[in-house]
Amino acid sequence: MTETTPSLRKVLVIIDPAEEVQYALRRVELMNDIIEGGVDIHLFISVEMDKLGRQAFEFHCDNEWFANLVKPLHKHGINYTAEVYWTEDWQKSVLNAVERHGIDAIVMSDYTTEEHQNDMSAARWALLRVAPCPVLIVHPSSQLHRKTILGAVNMQTDNPSYVDLNRNILKVTQMMAKSYGAEKHTVNAYEDSMEFPDRAMLLRETDTVQENLHVQMGDPETIIATVADDIDADVVVIGTLSRRGLRAAMRGNTSERIIKRLNRDVMVLNSTIGTPAS
Repeated sequence: MTETTPSLRKVLVIIDPAEEVQYALRRVELMNDIIEGGVDIHLFISVEMDKLGRQAFEFHCDNEWFANLVKPLHKHGINYTAEVYWTEDWQKSVLNAVERHGIDAIVMSDYTTEEHQNDMSAARWALLRVAPCPVLIVHPSSQLHRKTILGAVNMQTDNPSYVDLNRNILKVTQMMAKSYGAEKHTVNAYEDSMEFPDRAMLLRETDTVQENLHVQMGDPETIIATVADDIDADVVVIGTLSRRGLRAAMRGNTSERIIKRLNRDVMVLNSTIGTPAS
């Protein structure tokens, strides 16, 4: 397989017109200032049907609303395209847009509940499981400037899907740390003392300095969340196994539990993603 250099140059930003603040768009505006050569943005403007079924909204997407939405993009000279979708198959429409526009990454806002838990709908969760590119979930309380990037891996496995997933997590973590001038950390949880990973091997294969490698025994969601809190990670890069059909919508796996525990930005890669090309 040909090795490629990770890139986040072409970004699809999911815009929910029913929400007052577009956290994802704020994040991408800053990415444009930091990533060499800037970013090209595609605005995917749509409301999820299942969200409409759960809550009552009053919103409109007229010319004035759109002009205010893109005003910062004009101010900073950011290239963008946009489309408005009214669709019953939100997930499929997002995937179609990703394919049509050659997208490197999807960025979407995490609108938390009053209890500060994330509010990931079934459609958004299914998107994480099948997206052909990384998905960045932007938390409302996250810091705009990145100082610490945490990559979560499972290096004990010899499962080919997990091996590829680990490789991509490490590449994306390294790319983000370099782009933002941030400190890179790596966490590896293990649940059985018999599976204690070789620390020297981890240092070598993850290209992580000694003090930034966190190897702890326990369930992954607890270890990853605890380490993220301890180092005050600005973004955590995690992986999930790809699923299709009904299995993609199933809830409660390890990745979802991790996301629920993290009150910070999360970059999710699924096991079928090839490393994005520059």
